[in-house]
Amino acid sequence: MHTNKLHCPTLNCPPSKKYFKRGHFYVKRINRYYRKFQCPNCKKIFSHRTFKLDRYHKKRDLNLQLAQLLTEGVTLRGASRILKLSYSNTYKKFIWLQKWTKLKMQQIDLPSKKLQIDEMETIHHTKCKPLSICLVVNEKHQLVSVNVAEIPAKGLLASISRAKYGIRKNNRMEIIQETLTQAAFRTKNSAVLIESDAATTYRGFIQKILGNIMYQCHQRKKNPKVRELLFTTTEKRQFDPLFAVNHQCARLRSQIKRLARRSWCTTKKVENLQAHLDLFLIMQPGLNDGNKKGLL
Repeated sequence: MHTNKLHCPTLNCPPSKKYFKRGHFYVKRINRYYRKFQCPNCKKIFSHRTFKLDRYHKKRDLNLQLAQLLTEGVTLRGASRILKLSYSNTYKKFIWLQKWTKLKMQQIDLPSKKLQIDEMETIHHTKCKPLSICLVVNEKHQLVSVNVAEIPAKGLLASISRAKYGIRKNNRMEIIQETLTQAAFRTKNSAVLIESDAATTYRGFIQKILGNIMYQCHQRKKNPKVRELLFTTTEKRQFDPLFAVNHQCARLRSQIKRLARRSWCTTKKVENLQAHLDLFLIMQPGLNDGNKKGLL
């Protein structure tokens, strides 16, 4: 008999305090034995692996490696070559990682005193279909929340985009509101200051969602043009008050291949870009490091 905290996977099965031991099964790839149990009521046989999210995976040891590769500037096809998998299996694992990411997003707790919000732009397969990425970063340079919005093309590409793809929806305002709401929830409303650039969009949403938090707007100063000399500097660099969020934007450009400029790797589905950003948020250093191997 076994008295650990187990429960029968069968629906509507009455709980039992004891379950019978019914041998083991061996997983050769990870060199590990799993004990099997039997429910005394419905005679269902199960194990601890039954309740894992990756219970049907034959190569579960590659899940963590794939997540690390995708957040270190490697493409899906490049990861498939490194892990010696087919592209279809690698893509299926990436889709499965979305389930794991959604589960881990519910456990995020990032108490912060200072937040910074900004936006960056990327494309949906073509420059005629631009996307806006809204992100919030805390004083420890940790990504707190990030979301993708569809926006219409601007400038000379606006007429080409309308003629080829029709009128694109603009849900940028809803995404900014959703990003701030997520940031307030994950920081438990512990922030006392939030900073942004000179965009006038944020002030109303910040007052509505974050309440009486202090808001500081930084305007970019127009530096005089100075001729750059080779191996010498003629002017000392000034401190960037939004360095945390700008540094995080640079990390996203570098470590997510689909966000890199002048790249063949572009986003084909907006939901996959959102999943990739969520995976980057979960895999960032200092966040849930102890639980990554336990679930993957």
